[in-house]
Amino acid sequence: MKLFIQKQTAFYFPVLYVLQLIAKNQQFSWEFVDEAAHADLIWDLQHPNTQPIANHFYELLTTNPAQLNHKQVFKVNPIIETPEGKSDLIATIYYMVNCIQESADMNDLDKFGRYQFENSYQYRFANTTQNLVQEYMNQLLSTWKLKVKQKQSAFFISHDIDTLYGSKFFDTQWALKRKQIAVVVKLMCNEILLRPHWKNIDRVLKIHTEHDMKSTFFWLVNQGRGDSGIKNADYNFHRESALQEKVKAAGFTNGLHKSSSTMSFDEELAKGQRLQPYNRYHYLRFLPSRDWKKISDSQIEFDSSLGFAEQFGFRNSYGNAFQPFNLEAKKPYNFVEAPLTFMDGTFEKYMKYPTDQIATTIIDFYERNNTNCVLSLLWHNTHFSDYRYGDYWKAYKKIIAYLYEAKIPVLSPDQIIKENTLSWSVTD
Repeated sequence: MKLFIQKQTAFYFPVLYVLQLIAKNQQFSWEFVDEAAHADLIWDLQHPNTQPIANHFYELLTTNPAQLNHKQVFKVNPIIETPEGKSDLIATIYYMVNCIQESADMNDLDKFGRYQFENSYQYRFANTTQNLVQEYMNQLLSTWKLKVKQKQSAFFISHDIDTLYGSKFFDTQWALKRKQIAVVVKLMCNEILLRPHWKNIDRVLKIHTEHDMKSTFFWLVNQGRGDSGIKNADYNFHRESALQEKVKAAGFTNGLHKSSSTMSFDEELAKGQRLQPYNRYHYLRFLPSRDWKKISDSQIEFDSSLGFAEQFGFRNSYGNAFQPFNLEAKKPYNFVEAPLTFMDGTFEKYMKYPTDQIATTIIDFYERNNTNCVLSLLWHNTHFSDYRYGDYWKAYKKIIAYLYEAKIPVLSPDQIIKENTLSWSVTD
């Protein structure tokens, strides 16, 4: 199919980016032409057969994105419209995928400096579990009389290693409240024998190896408290080199858990020499409009920080991994983002979710989104515990067994990068 986009316009690069994103999603390529007369699909304000163009949106996007608050952009439904009332799904996809709502709403962050779920259009429309971008892509493809390709969804599984030594307090406190003295004695013996219960990388590796799947471990290279009182690692990264080597020897991945510190990505990677250039921000203390450029300016090739701490689902209404777009540079950022879909801490700390329903909820979510997604699952090493987090360990085992029995692919960062990097060699 041949496409024409009017150049030297505010919409040229956003439209081009979304069309390339659709092509990557569907694993095909477009043919772009220089004249509307030769095109099957046209984006040209002067052409009678143009696709809908919400030009005011694109102009604000380039001149004053702070005015693009979702309450102004999505008046009634989560769709951007032209002045004539036509749906501009291309503009809508661009707005959602690139988290433009967050760029326009930076004044009410939480105590850790994070964008709050309750301020989002996902909260407003109760659609955090809807893969709206994919729905809009499919709608466009149907309108253009193109068949939608359905590829089996996959998972990306990871573990943030925040603490290795917290069991002696938290698990012991849990056991004392329940008067389980034998557990207290066992925990103290493990501490004496230098086998703290949360230093359980072997247990994590074992369950994945038994189910023929790999996962990624994100490590903190800094200790001590950072900004907003955030506590970094309770372990010395270099003293735990044997654990990191064990992960690597088993064929798993060691990545960076960007600490709350003034150090840059490249400085932290240099300090964590055994780490690959894959990242997740500690505490999800991350803002796309600020931090995507920091990632892109570093050696980082992969990030999985884009998730709401307070709610599982889609923070940018898209179920797949992608390269966000740098409108100022007129090209995608040079890394792949795999949004975070599920986190144990979300269910525990924020949603107070019944633990016996967590596995079923995640499995049901997958079955409703079983095509064209990469769903990211984060389970901290702390939640592989037999005691305080024993019910989370049980839920995790159910999830892993389901993935194994259903033959659902579990991808590495390398695979996700390879499958979701856009081809981009464009000049205006």
